[in-house]
Amino acid sequence: MILNAFFLAFRQIQRNFLRAILTMLGIIIGVCSVIVMISLGNGTTESITKNLSSLGSNTLFIVPSRSIGANTTSSERRKFSLNEFEALKAQTMGFVNLIAPVMHINALVQYRDNNILTEIYGVEPEYFIIENWQIAQGRIFREDELKAGSNSCILGATVHNTLFGNESPLGNRIKVGSITCECVGVFAAKGQSMGSDSDNGIFMPPKAYRTSIEKSDNLYNIKQIMVSLHDGIDSVQASETISTLFRAIRGVRKGQKDNFDIHDTRQILETIQQTTSRMTMFVGAIAGVSLIVGGIGIMNIMLVSVTERTKEIGTRLAIGALQKEVLLQFLIESLTLSALGGLIGIVLAFFIAWFVSRIWLDIPFVFNWGIASIAFLFSGAIGVVFGYLPARRASRLNPIEALRHE
Repeated sequence: MILNAFFLAFRQIQRNFLRAILTMLGIIIGVCSVIVMISLGNGTTESITKNLSSLGSNTLFIVPSRSIGANTTSSERRKFSLNEFEALKAQTMGFVNLIAPVMHINALVQYRDNNILTEIYGVEPEYFIIENWQIAQGRIFREDELKAGSNSCILGATVHNTLFGNESPLGNRIKVGSITCECVGVFAAKGQSMGSDSDNGIFMPPKAYRTSIEKSDNLYNIKQIMVSLHDGIDSVQASETISTLFRAIRGVRKGQKDNFDIHDTRQILETIQQTTSRMTMFVGAIAGVSLIVGGIGIMNIMLVSVTERTKEIGTRLAIGALQKEVLLQFLIESLTLSALGGLIGIVLAFFIAWFVSRIWLDIPFVFNWGIASIAFLFSGAIGVVFGYLPARRASRLNPIEALRHE
């Protein structure tokens, strides 16, 4: 009986194909929207997690404080000095694995007729280890280059491709700002990170950077200090210890606000994951409202169908059909409409999510088949719930009055 009811349901959809498609439209849009939103949210979370995980789970970033209050002085807004960095390095050797100062500034770089506006970094080799940079061509800085402050540079993949194309840059000299710099290496591409191109950069020894790129009598030119902790060290406790030490080093008096901020990659990752998860579910819930709208549409169309098929229902009841059989028939028709709409929505969601993730946003494509299954079951439930009233109305028709219906 049930198989026959499904056969009749598909025949009814075939007879009124355009109306059936329009009826399913709300379910299709609802299921598709929910799955696409959740897939994009999961893909974004995975992308951010991958970018932060490349730094390790026990990495801290120390940056000058960005908060400017009424009593803020210019010294509280200054960047870090080399002496401050060396003092912090000496006092944290017990629990810090690697520590590296970072200086950077935008500059125009030229090679022959090609040029690019990029970020120039002055960094120690420890920075490359913390950031997990891998050499694709050439080498990193030698000890003599670091001590002498040679104008040597390592190119990011984007800079290399823009300036040299397929040509090897090793041994060639490029113009960086107002100086020339010899290319000694090229880093392997890392891609997008937090919305910016990680490969659009040039790296120089710190001494060369200070004397050639950002020339200034101001010793406070370190814009960031990266700290990699030993395995097993609690990053929260380490952050508190570093804060206490750095307050003393920078002369922050008791009761004054820190003039620096310490960011923990583990905490950042957890916060981002929680935020994106909540936003994904919230947006998905909003998109799910269209499922309810689709259910109302199904109920309206089924009521119209009951009215159109009153004589057919009367005939079935008159020749011995039971009320529960008529009820089941219309419930199955409603279920078929909603479930078919859910299935079409899942197929559309798969391709839309793939296109937006891989082609448009360039983030990992994460399709959750568990969520798709839940959405499909929910669409079927919507059909049953909203189809019950029309089905009940059809099953309770008076056969004689139904046969007289015009």
